Amino acid sequence: MKNVFDLTGKSVLVTGATRGIGRQIAQGFLDAGATVYGTGSSAESIKRLEGSGIEAFAADIRQPGAMDSIIETLSKKHGKLDVLVNNAGVATNLPAGFFKEEDIQNVTQTNFVGVFRASQAYYKIQKKKGGNIINIASVLGMVGTKFAAVYCGTKGAVINMTKALAVEWAGAGYRVNAICPGFIDTDMTDMIKERPEVLEQMKARIPLSRLGKPEDLAGAAVFLASDAAAYVTGQAIVVDGGVTSGI
Repeated sequence: MKNVFDLTGKSVLVTGATRGIGRQIAQGFLDAGATVYGTGSSAESIKRLEGSGIEAFAADIRQPGAMDSIIETLSKKHGKLDVLVNNAGVATNLPAGFFKEEDIQNVTQTNFVGVFRASQAYYKIQKKKGGNIINIASVLGMVGTKFAAVYCGTKGAVINMTKALAVEWAGAGYRVNAICPGFIDTDMTDMIKERPEVLEQMKARIPLSRLGKPEDLAGAAVFLASDAAAYVTGQAIVVDGGVTSGI
């Protein structure tokens, strides 16, 4: 029987691949046999990928056109860039009334506008070849929480953009899906881990009684990139230990 999860011969680009969720998703693709490329926000950050088997590019996705040349280069090199994973993201936690304009712009440009621009570039550059886009959203795009109004807004926008692009680009041979992580143990949750009482309260809300690990996202990403998901598009797959399933 064919291994439908085998990604041998596939090329994948993961944004924000130098740490956390992006790094583990990229590793999952490597383990499945894909040729993997990653971006980091600076020349310094991509040094973390040295010796990993992941070829790295520096790209600030907040900047217009930042991803265009990378996608074009990889599309020409492989004949087609098979999968684009829009993972790069940031979070700023503040009461809603205290966000400064630079905070709003940084989160919005990184988490939503940058994702749209990268997707748009991917479509324009190889629109006759088809493709597969996986957007990393969040359960906080589905529910609200304190001190994360802008983050929640951007991730909700990513989920709905995913659905819109899936409908619009299906005829051109594109599948577009999102993954919605729950509370994942990364440097973006370090502030919570420094407060044991808050961490225990959070775990108590999770039916599986633990924070997720970055590698918990790799399986969902490999599935969406594989032939096993050939009839899956426009979906937001939740990987959250069950937290959004309860009250």
